[in-house]
Amino acid sequence: MSASLVRQALLRGLIILFFGLAGAALASTGAFAQGDTPEATAQPEPVEPTGAATDALLDGTAEAQIQSCADCHVDVVSAWEGGAHSRAYDDPVFQTAWGAQDNDPMCLECHTTGFDARTGSYVHEGVTCEACHGETPANHPDEPLIVEPGLEVCAGCHTTTFAEWRASAHGEQQLACTTCHNPHPQTLRFDSANALCLNCHDEDARDDFAHLAHVDQNCTDCHWFRPSEEDLLAHYTSGNLFPTGHTAHVETQACVTCHGELVATEAAPTDTISTGVTLSSEHPLLEAQVRIQELEAEVKTARAQGDNNATLRLVQGLILGLAVGAVVVALASRFRHRRTSTINDREE
Repeated sequence: MSASLVRQALLRGLIILFFGLAGAALASTGAFAQGDTPEATAQPEPVEPTGAATDALLDGTAEAQIQSCADCHVDVVSAWEGGAHSRAYDDPVFQTAWGAQDNDPMCLECHTTGFDARTGSYVHEGVTCEACHGETPANHPDEPLIVEPGLEVCAGCHTTTFAEWRASAHGEQQLACTTCHNPHPQTLRFDSANALCLNCHDEDARDDFAHLAHVDQNCTDCHWFRPSEEDLLAHYTSGNLFPTGHTAHVETQACVTCHGELVATEAAPTDTISTGVTLSSEHPLLEAQVRIQELEAEVKTARAQGDNNATLRLVQGLILGLAVGAVVVALASRFRHRRTSTINDREE
């Protein structure tokens, strides 16, 4: 092969590569996109439960697993047995409320372990070791369990509390739930709320009017909004989660609880946020926080779909560019061949 033919082949290859890269660059900038918003993908149809929740799978493995853990972790299992997680399913209050809701299987997502929404079945009653620490490896203890599973484990069921925590100073400092809570008995790590708060806030100056005027109150009386009885009953009848005060903000409710005579009228506030959602409840800020979380999840989904579309457009642009480059090279070669033939004919 002569040097001129080699140069021609290299030139053709470079031209095709140039058009391919140009097409990919155009595609990555969205020049070939049909729109800026990724198309929504259809959600799969939910599968109806195959039977009543009371017919769920209970094969005795829960007792076996707990006994296996107790063989070594006697103190931990003993503490867990006295906590709310162990009683999440068989608690009489839950059973009564659950029965009033026709044994809605979706309640079992947080009141059992290993719940399967497709079948309505579950593995263990209550929130067992496996719910937080995962399945026990076959070669445990040589292979360890996850000791600190992370905030996501708590957030799965305590969504309102997690949303409040994210908006708090504790959330900004990434102080995990177990910083204040003992996870197995579900108690505070100190004997009192004041001792817990002062364990970290012992150097803060409390010489302002609010603190000097409320020396007989506990920290949580003002900084920790607690749900009312109506909030608790609303959870049992509707499944809605109630506020737990984990923003640590001093809310108006904390003031009017003691200073009710200062309240001119008793009207439930109504607020409208920029999303167009009207929040008409006693806790509009909490509803807004939950709505913000939902919107953030939608944004993440849209971004993921957008990334997938961008990659697809990049590949499409590369293929289209290579095809255009090949056509241009073919046309140029044909034109050059014709021109060479014409010149040769004239010389003859």
